Amino acid sequence: MLSSSIGRHHRLLKRCCFITALTVLLLLFSHETRAQTETLRLETWRVEDEARWHQQILPIFHRTHPSIKITTRTSLATDYDSTLLLRLAAGTAGDLITCRPFDQSLALYNKGYLQDITAMPELRKFRSYGKIAWTTYYADRVFCMPVAAVMTGFFFNTQIFKELNLTPPHTEEELFDALAIIKRSGKYLPLAFGTKEAWQSSQILFAGMGPNHWHGEQGRINLLTGRAKFTDAAYVDAWRALAKISAYLPENHKNIGEREARELFLNGQAAIYPAGSWEIPFLSASNRSAHFAVFAPPPKHSEHNCHVLSHLDLGIGINAKSTHPEQAATFLAWLSGGSFAQTLSNSLPGFFPLSNHSVEINNPLAKEMMSWRQQCDTSIRINSQFLNQAWPSLEQELWRVSAQVMRQEITPEEAAKHIADGVDKWFKPI
Repeated sequence: MLSSSIGRHHRLLKRCCFITALTVLLLLFSHETRAQTETLRLETWRVEDEARWHQQILPIFHRTHPSIKITTRTSLATDYDSTLLLRLAAGTAGDLITCRPFDQSLALYNKGYLQDITAMPELRKFRSYGKIAWTTYYADRVFCMPVAAVMTGFFFNTQIFKELNLTPPHTEEELFDALAIIKRSGKYLPLAFGTKEAWQSSQILFAGMGPNHWHGEQGRINLLTGRAKFTDAAYVDAWRALAKISAYLPENHKNIGEREARELFLNGQAAIYPAGSWEIPFLSASNRSAHFAVFAPPPKHSEHNCHVLSHLDLGIGINAKSTHPEQAATFLAWLSGGSFAQTLSNSLPGFFPLSNHSVEINNPLAKEMMSWRQQCDTSIRINSQFLNQAWPSLEQELWRVSAQVMRQEITPEEAAKHIADGVDKWFKPI
């Protein structure tokens, strides 16, 4: 009996020791895991998208990379560039930087604020066209991983089109015919668009309709090589189209900005809404979304090839002073993969991945716009590459003159001459 009791005692003691040791090991493992988890901060101007990043995009990354946690810090788009520059100079910026296309990010790289990522093999998953917004002048260095492009088009109310017996136009002439019919009906505004915010006249209409006038990339390259000037007929014609469109704006268009224009369309007061693909999440959330569709800026003539704007919009780079460069590089590598491309396409419809991966898009508006990249030739905004670097205020000048043309304050010819004179002064053809 004594021997049996002693045996049970030893077995209980061993079991207790085993459980205690296992508990200690689990606690040590848990502590080590927590200690190895690194938190990286992503600087971004995408205030409207922050919740979608945290709820839909970043969890996919965290699922396969549990030791790396990504948080975001947003700044208003209008303040982002100046705020980011101050943080980088003070050494308080995050590990990851959302990169504007072309000049702003190039300036940060030249100042030593962005890490060179040229050696990352994941960059092979992008065509050269998709990387040009985040490369140096001679395209020999890359400093941000390409993430997304945006497009512009004409969203329209299918119920209004059906009521007025209209179909999506296939030429610019058909577009103006449709606008005239809508105006004559007296029931709806032809266009939900205003000139309060000058950037819209330039980046939505001039940049969106223009490629069909100057033959897309060819017209852009002709300006860079000196084979064309802004006073040539192709470019003046683009401003003439804006002047013609002004007849179909709301009477108070000088007081209408992007938000007010969107509301006119969402409320069913306007038939057509010229806008960027970044508006798709707002339109899709409307209870009228089933009656919204979109058509591409039509070519001038039916026999012409179509050209659409597919503008390189954002990339993500690594803060050169990050204390977690390896983890940041891991995140950039993930951004190049098919999982991110697919997640981005459906979490943020209207932001189109730049990598070579095939994706399935669920949102009908985004799916339609994405199809244009296969049907038409694509181009970026005409001033983005090189021209802005030479003439630092060219972007704002294009905004200003395009809005003035639409307000009928200057003629298309005057707009073209002002821009051409400035380019001649600042820019030496490549």
